[in-house]
Amino acid sequence: MGWCVFLILVISGTVRSQNCRGQEPRQRACENVCDDNGVCKIRAALLLPKNTTYNACLSVVEPVFELALQDNAVQEVFPSWLQFEWMSYDVQDCDAAYAVISAIDAYNDCAHVFFGPSCDFALGEYR
Repeated sequence: MGWCVFLILVISGTVRSQNCRGQEPRQRACENVCDDNGVCKIRAALLLPKNTTYNACLSVVEPVFELALQDNAVQEVFPSWLQFEWMSYDVQDCDAAYAVISAIDAYNDCAHVFFGPSCDFALGEYR
């Protein structure tokens, strides 16, 4: 039994992990909303297609979120020292596989909140 544990330790020490794209894993040192300099920022990921044939696409929804953040009612809810950073991710043609990959990318880019993907709903235009 001891040799089995030894073998696992030797193998795990020599094998390097990579993600599905062959990239080295990234360190995530961004769990907190406020950084060491006292800057507090919520990173919001918007996961929608760039393809404008969908009613809910990046070019339509992004300006709506930006406009909503400028509204007095929304500004009164959040403290003045809190900033928002929008990060947009293309869910190519509303494919579920791209949605998962985009969500993982957003997580790796330190997103705190996710909006989308909304592709499971009937958002495409009818022809």
